[in-house]
Amino acid sequence: MRSITILLISLVLFTGCSLKDQSLSNNNFLIKFDTNYKALKNTKKYIKINKVKVNNTFNKTYIFYSYKKYKLDKYSRNNWSDIPSNMIYQELKLTFNKSNLFNNSNLSNADYILNTNIFEIYNKIEKNSAYAVLNLNFELINTKTKKSSFYNYNKEIKLEKNTPYDFVVTVNNAFSIILEKFLKDLESKTFKN
Repeated sequence: MRSITILLISLVLFTGCSLKDQSLSNNNFLIKFDTNYKALKNTKKYIKINKVKVNNTFNKTYIFYSYKKYKLDKYSRNNWSDIPSNMIYQELKLTFNKSNLFNNSNLSNADYILNTNIFEIYNKIEKNSAYAVLNLNFELINTKTKKSSFYNYNKEIKLEKNTPYDFVVTVNNAFSIILEKFLKDLESKTFKN
């Protein structure tokens, strides 16, 4: 009887250890723009897209959230798949290429230089609500005149549910909305003929 009990306990212990607990798995998320903006007319200009600068606090693979002002925490099992500056840079290049606004998007002798600065990207949690916070600007430099134009965007969009996945979906939507508005502004204001 004793050997059967030991056998059963051993079986339960070994079987229990081999089961994978899905709640303990790590999730890696992407920053992806869902923008299908296509310019009505190509500007026949060239643009160089510089590497994106993200505030050092947020340029980590951690996804941050905040319950109170001046305090940030990170999700323990939910991360970006790469640092935000790398993912945003790749998405900007892809979006500009697809937009048809410029002939090429990375020549050293370009007509324009685009600098992108991300100041904040985090999940803000207040009382019974959560928000995706995204604060950024674009600096467009005319290489001939050396004049800069700044485009500032600050989004705080309420999440449907307070989960890391909903935060990622909402922040990706915010990026898409901002980028589409930026491209429209460039086409309609900056490049009027």
